[in-house]
Amino acid sequence: MRTIEGVTKLASQSACLNLLGVKGANRESPGANTRQLARIVAGAVLAREVSLLAAIDTNQLMTSHMKYNKSSRDVIHLASTE
Repeated sequence: MRTIEGVTKLASQSACLNLLGVKGANRESPGANTRQLARIVAGAVLAREVSLLAAIDTNQLMTSHMKYNKSSRDVIHLASTE
């Protein structure tokens, strides 16, 4: 994971790194921005996993998939013909 060079020169990626406060090299502590970005990513992934587990536990995962699935009519039709 890098916060300098490469794709970080693209406008959208650069703007996101700026927003997170981790763009470029940290002159006082080399690698600090990269470590902070890794913490941010890990925290976001962990939050998503907790959300997924909560949805599974409350049976909302299947309910929302069936409600918002564009082909849910096909699935219901198949289930009724079996």
